[in-house]
Amino acid sequence: MYTKVEEALQFVMKANKGQKIKITGMDKSFHHIMVYSMIRDINHTEDVLVASLLHDIINDSEYGYEEIEELFGTLVADMVSDLSEDMSIAKWLDRKKEFVNRMKRNFDINVINIMIADKLTTLLSYYEHFIQNGDKLWKLTGGSKDENCWLFRELYLVAKKKNADKKILSRYKELLIVYFGDFDEED
Repeated sequence: MYTKVEEALQFVMKANKGQKIKITGMDKSFHHIMVYSMIRDINHTEDVLVASLLHDIINDSEYGYEEIEELFGTLVADMVSDLSEDMSIAKWLDRKKEFVNRMKRNFDINVINIMIADKLTTLLSYYEHFIQNGDKLWKLTGGSKDENCWLFRELYLVAKKKNADKKILSRYKELLIVYFGDFDEED
């Protein structure tokens, strides 16, 4: 009999089968496992660990809230839903603004920690491409360099204000500085 986390890992592999991360070409499941690994270092609650594994499933697969709720429970489904972008918003920047505003209103520290671990993992995955190609990277994301700068810095400020995990925030800030330069952390 599998644990809930092991079942979630199998589900992620199934949901992401054949999918690659656009910019790096890596298997999409690797991203989920990286986020899980970061969260596992700071939280051992089974539902939080499962949500960290499933965080992008609604956005990136055929599975929705109902399937996640049925398989993993309402708490997990709610966290994954909170972490999902509203894909009905077609314009990249508008969708990101809506997501940032939802994160500002979200007071579940587990959701905030998963969100910042997710974004840190994204920035980590961009690093090699950035070193080789510089700011050409941002053209591949859907937004401009300035829009990406706004997004990643704004999410950092949200997570910092909500007291997200300091170790993850520190790594995240280091990469923000690499990509976009130093910045003022005042609101």
